[in-house]
Amino acid sequence: MATGRRDKKQLKNRPKYKQKRRLKDRRMKARKKAQHKRGLGRNKARRSKRGSKTAKRNRTPSKKK
Repeated sequence: MATGRRDKKQLKNRPKYKQKRRLKDRRMKARKKAQHKRGLGRNKARRSKRGSKTAKRNRTPSKKK
């Protein structure tokens, strides 16, 4: 780099970029939490059972071979 210029690592360490990174992290966290809340990590059957009290009683016992 030319004299008097900082390297890339130092450039990205300026407050503007730090703020941007912090906001990005917060946004990612919020997005993940929202997905978790909606139950997107589950399949449709598990999602529909969530919160219903009859879910445990309706399950059929697994048959052993």
